[in-house]
Amino acid sequence: MKAATKLIVLVGAVALLAATTTATAATPAQYRARVNGICRGYTPTGKMLETEMTRAQKANDYVAWGVALGKLLVLNLAQDSRIEAVPVPTALKPKMTPILTRMKSIDRHTNAAIGAARAGNSQALLRELTAIGNLAKPLNGQLDAAGLKDCGSNQS
Repeated sequence: MKAATKLIVLVGAVALLAATTTATAATPAQYRARVNGICRGYTPTGKMLETEMTRAQKANDYVAWGVALGKLLVLNLAQDSRIEAVPVPTALKPKMTPILTRMKSIDRHTNAAIGAARAGNSQALLRELTAIGNLAKPLNGQLDAAGLKDCGSNQS
């Protein structure tokens, strides 16, 4: 390798290391602000889809209800992936690890639900939606306790 190429690789590695160190060095307050900001960005669309589902259910329009549910599942996956990508400060790991583990489990069931819906397997879809509901029950309280109210009780 030429000396110039070695230098470029070394500078790139140092920059990557510095960026990684900086990304994980966020304070708990910075982490909460960033994650709450992510949730605030998704909340209006989520509330609109929940309203569409309620309206469709009252009208016995199960096709519209299913479409809104599908959009809500995809929206929640997108939000969760953004939250899960934010490096957790060491001080918050004890609170956030169980939350993020639960979110990842919900994501697996959400992906399975979407697959079941695409395949037209209503029994599997119902099983996955039930699992999502059961896993999600304590999530708002956990998020609130971690200082993520925009992701927890303020979201629903």
